[in-house]
Amino acid sequence: MYTYMEYLQKCFYKSTNWNEDNIFSNINATSQAILDFPIPNGLKIDTSSKTSDYSASSFTLSNFHQINGSLAYLYSSNPLTNTMGSKEISLQDAIAGFRIIEPMMVLRRQQQKLKQPLINNKHSLLYGRMYFPGSALEAMIIKRLSENTQLLIKCVNHPYLEKNGTMIIYLQNNHVKYSREIIYSTNESLIGVRFLYNLGNTIAKNINPNLIPKFDNSVISVGTEIWYAARTMSPGLSTALRYSTRSTSTGKPLTMTLAINPILGHVSSTYTVKTSVASTFCSKYDFNFFSYASNLSLGFEIYSYSKRKSPLPLQPHQLHQQQQPFVNDDSVILSSKYDKQPTKIKTKTFKNRGTGNTIVEEKYQTEYSNPTSLKPTTANGNNGKPVSAAFQNLVNESDFSSVIKVSTSLKDKNLKLLWEGRIKEFLVSTGTRISINPITNVPEFNKLGINFAYAF
Repeated sequence: MYTYMEYLQKCFYKSTNWNEDNIFSNINATSQAILDFPIPNGLKIDTSSKTSDYSASSFTLSNFHQINGSLAYLYSSNPLTNTMGSKEISLQDAIAGFRIIEPMMVLRRQQQKLKQPLINNKHSLLYGRMYFPGSALEAMIIKRLSENTQLLIKCVNHPYLEKNGTMIIYLQNNHVKYSREIIYSTNESLIGVRFLYNLGNTIAKNINPNLIPKFDNSVISVGTEIWYAARTMSPGLSTALRYSTRSTSTGKPLTMTLAINPILGHVSSTYTVKTSVASTFCSKYDFNFFSYASNLSLGFEIYSYSKRKSPLPLQPHQLHQQQQPFVNDDSVILSSKYDKQPTKIKTKTFKNRGTGNTIVEEKYQTEYSNPTSLKPTTANGNNGKPVSAAFQNLVNESDFSSVIKVSTSLKDKNLKLLWEGRIKEFLVSTGTRISINPITNVPEFNKLGINFAYAF
């Protein structure tokens, strides 16, 4: 589960149109969220508050072997008006999970640039955290130099570190077709460069995203990173490939990755698929062609739907007051099946008296659970929206109350269990890691904890 400061950082990236999925370090973010999720240690309580649209603070208290805590502050030059507290936030935004790669995300942004005047994109974000007891400090600065370039600086100060701390500087350049980074770390005088290139043709700016053929939703990304530690004169090299696509019949997304480190002889491949609106499965195979050692890891996550009723659509007069009418010529009807019991998403169409012939269409879902297949149709049976868009709308609009994550590894012989959800106005994360004692062959709970987070 993201901390509140991590959540605000993602909101900052979203509000300033920065694509995190186009960075090489996030190429395996989906499989890591399903297989390598962290297990909490002991008891931890996190209380956060957004004092204004530009600033926020957080206080953390934990009890693991000893009582300790931290105090953090965050400031953004861009107003974070799209954030919510722990009571209103959806679990899809609060929890790291399957990341749907959007090939049209930058295209939509380019279309908006043609219609809107040029605005100031040189925003900045400042973050600092102080730990106690002790004198450990950490800080982060994000400075947008232009629309496609930003400077990221991370600092850590601790008396037990060499020279009492370390600093890492990232100069990132993010474009539609590629991204590149130059990195420097004071630890070992480490210098690195990263590249990520997206294969395929760039779609014309004037094309409606709903009219793009289904096979054009695939994205192939190839990247590499090169490191050199000047102090120890040791190099580093790795390359990775990511393929993301969607099923042409159901709209379910899947992601496959392949990473190779030729110096260490390590090869890793992952396959992640969203099997339904509320479930995801992931597998990972590791192999070393120097030692011939291999390992297979499996994991999945299952969401539970909230029992509270979905909000009713706005009435026509409310829509007119909020000035949110939109034109939609196609009345899309979605159907799903679960255990051979079809359910429907009802559609109501109103004529807005204040806008003439404009048709206002609101969809709301009634009593569905775990849809497994989608079939878009229209009134005339021809011009329906793509199935991928319909499936993604169901994922985004679903009201989940909790999620269960499970992962295991054949070589390590351990099992990780994690439950994350909402209890009243708190976000709760609890889990354990179970391993087999190699001598007695008895299961052992070597990690157990629970976190409570409240933000307002």
